[in-house]
Order: sequence, then structure tokens, then C-alpha cells
Amino acid sequence: MKKLCYFILIGFMISSCNNWLDVKPNDRISEEATFSTERGFEMALNGVYVNLNDNALYGQALSYELVEIMAQRYNINKDAESKYQAMTFNYTSLNMESRIANIWETGYHLISNVNLILKNCEERRDVLSDTYYNLIKGEALALRAYLHFDLFRLYGPVYTTANNSGVTLPYYKNFQLVMAEYLSAEDFMKTVLDDLREAVIYLKDDPIFTQAPQATNGANSFYGWRVLRMNYFAVKLLEARVCLYMGDKSAALLAAKEVIDVQEEKFPWVDGSVINNSLDDPDRIFSSELVFALQNVNRNTIYTDNFDAENLKITSMLAPLDGVVLNMYENRQTDYRYRAYMGTFNYGGATYKEITKYKAENADTLYNQMIPMLRVSEAYYIAAECEENEVVAREYLNTVLHARNLPDMPMYQSIEGELNLEYYREFWLEGQLFFYYKRKNSSEMYSASEIGGTISVFPNNYVFPIPESETQYN
Repeated sequence: MKKLCYFILIGFMISSCNNWLDVKPNDRISEEATFSTERGFEMALNGVYVNLNDNALYGQALSYELVEIMAQRYNINKDAESKYQAMTFNYTSLNMESRIANIWETGYHLISNVNLILKNCEERRDVLSDTYYNLIKGEALALRAYLHFDLFRLYGPVYTTANNSGVTLPYYKNFQLVMAEYLSAEDFMKTVLDDLREAVIYLKDDPIFTQAPQATNGANSFYGWRVLRMNYFAVKLLEARVCLYMGDKSAALLAAKEVIDVQEEKFPWVDGSVINNSLDDPDRIFSSELVFALQNVNRNTIYTDNFDAENLKITSMLAPLDGVVLNMYENRQTDYRYRAYMGTFNYGGATYKEITKYKAENADTLYNQMIPMLRVSEAYYIAAECEENEVVAREYLNTVLHARNLPDMPMYQSIEGELNLEYYREFWLEGQLFFYYKRKNSSEMYSASEIGGTISVFPNNYVFPIPESETQYN
């Protein structure tokens, strides 16, 4: 990156999520002081997790809003101009140009912070015990891979064996104040995978092996709440996602099965009794199934600012049409996902769905502060797509369907056909549907405004333009 990147110390994950880019110069804490203690390393790494909640990243654009709009999740009114520009892939509008540049800048600035942590892991190795060193380095490598991969999924080309040799994006493996070399798609993705496979080595003794992902581990909070960190199984699931994106189905299957093997013990399927809307505070995100999540103490405002049918105008809301959603769920309202976060309201003679997934009656409950990043069901979807034996592949899919209170998939339905529906039904507000379409290089997306309809999509619709402020320096 051309701009000077400073390291900002952010506080713990439970603190408020302020934009680190806005911190005043007199609030900067010196690198030497920050990394003089294990506590300093903890706070530095926690600061990265906090800032993943930035609105340019997973606090808005890459979770419930921008990429979901582009995936045709919501029936956007033309009067909502900025949202409509996203829905119609108008990346050259002033608003979209600004947002696209902000995602790029925020993502790479956070990568720079991660690299500063990694740099100090080596330069101040004497400060860290072996356990701390391994955890911090493993998590940091995984976070670097996660951020780079999603930047590639936004700004890189559709990845195919015939289209991966051209120059794409820079991959920053060091803390540096000069522009990194732009890599080919193939080299970029191999570097993502290298980081993940190195992270796995450092996380081989992750506390998640001996405790529940949501255990507090009162003796040392840094070892607890592994679901809120890039733990060993989160890295394996991300590895499976990356391998499948590269077309390496055998490697993707191996990584996914490692997560599936511990699913019952570590990431059990949601109990239907805790998700009913009749409860005072249902667990609408199925928190037991999350392999990695962010903690955002202001998550309920996402609901009130974007989905609250009682208090928002339709031009301010993100709402799908009722008939479109019912059709995608094949009118099966017993589906736990439908029951947990689908309300209904009428406006202007049309019936819409109110997405209540992030609604929280008690905002202090941990599951009401979670932003899902990796979900165990994805391991089963990846396994179903990669498994050559169709009978076994169907078993993987049926496992998820049963966990959603649904019967086996019909024999006439293809694996791909069921996966198309499942990615739509499973990942509301989690930003994965658009990337699924891009990985498949789909020429169609399900329509947000026509029941059973589709819209045409072209390869350039899947690629954000690299900000001009970056390209002019290359």
C-alpha cells in the first residue's frame, strides 16, 4: 500500500468497536511499548478481531449488507439509490466507487496490523512463552489468510484453471511501507493456502481440543472463547473453503472432514427448542454451530437500523419479498431457519419478510453479539460437493437437512440443485451467497423480485474494480 500504516492498540474484544482509522495521532501507542509484554500481544491481536467489525468489513459490507444486496437477497426499491446501485452492479457510481475503495483500504490496513504482530512475534520472541507464541502466531497467520482471501473474492477474477495466470492483487507477507508485488491468481491463492497450513502447525495444541469452543477458561481468558478466535477448526474449515475455490476437491474434502469428525462434540446442531420466536430470547443464529464468530456488542443496532419493519420505511429496509422466500424454502415453514428469523409484514400492497436473525431482546447475551464468520454446515456442503460417491454426498446433505427439521432430499434432486437452494437458505446475513455464485461462475442468480425467477449475471459483475488510487502507483 502507498499509505503509511500505523499500528493502533484497540482494547479487548468486549470493548466498543470504534474505527481505528479515526484514532488521533496522540492516541497512538508505540510499537515497543505494545509488544513489551504478553498482555500487550493479547491486546494487539484482540484489536484486530475488534476491527473486523468495521463497517467496511464484516460489521456491514461483507456480512449482512453490500455482498448480500449483490446476491439479490433483498427487493431493493429504486428510490434507495445507493442500494439499488449495488443490486444492479453499478460499480462506477460515485457511491460504489467510494465503498469499493474503503473496503480495499480497510482490509489492507488491517493486514498491515496483523503483519506487525507477526513481525514482533519474532523480534520479541523472548517476551512470549511457547504457548502464547504458538497461539498468537497461528491466529495471526490465519487472519492474514482470511482477509487476503476475501479481498481476492471481491477484487480478483473468477478463478478457473484457464484464467488464473494474470496479475491480480498484492499479498502482504511482511509489515512494509512500500507496495507489494501483484501476484497471479494462482500464486495469490497458493499463498493464502500456505498461510493457513502454517497456521495449523502453530495451532496443533489449541485449547479448543480440550475444552468447548465457548468455554470461558477462567484461569486465562486468552485461552477461552475459542469460537471468537481463529481456532484450529476454523482454520481447517477456511482451508476447505479455499481449496474448493481453487478447484482442489480432494484437499477440500479432507479439510472439511476434519471439521465434520468433531462436529457432534464441538459444534452440535441447534436444538429446536431454543430458536422458537415464542421464546423471550431465541438463539436465532444457532450459536452452537458456529466455528468462528466475531463479537459485536452493538449487533442489535444492525437489526434496528436495517430490518425493523415496525420502525423503518421500506426504502431504508433490507427486506425480501414473502413469496420469493417461501418459494426458496419450498413452502416448508417447519425449516428451523425459516422459523427462527423470518417475520412477515405488508407495505404498499406487497408482503415482505422481516429478517429477525440479528434481533436481540437481551443484547448482553453472547449469542446476541455474535457475527457468524464460519459455520459448521459449510463443512457438510463442501463435503457433499467434493465427495465422488453420490450416496455418501447425499448423506452429507441430508445430515444438514435433518438438522434443519427437514426430510431427506428427494432422489430426483441433484447434489448441485440442492446446494444452490441450501446456500440461499443457510447463510442469511453472512455474505456467502454472492461468493458461492462467483465460485460457480454462475450466469444466473435467483431473482429478488420475481417468484422462481432469475436474473442474468456476467463475469464482470463478480469483480470489483481495484481503486484508481492504487492502480496509478503500479
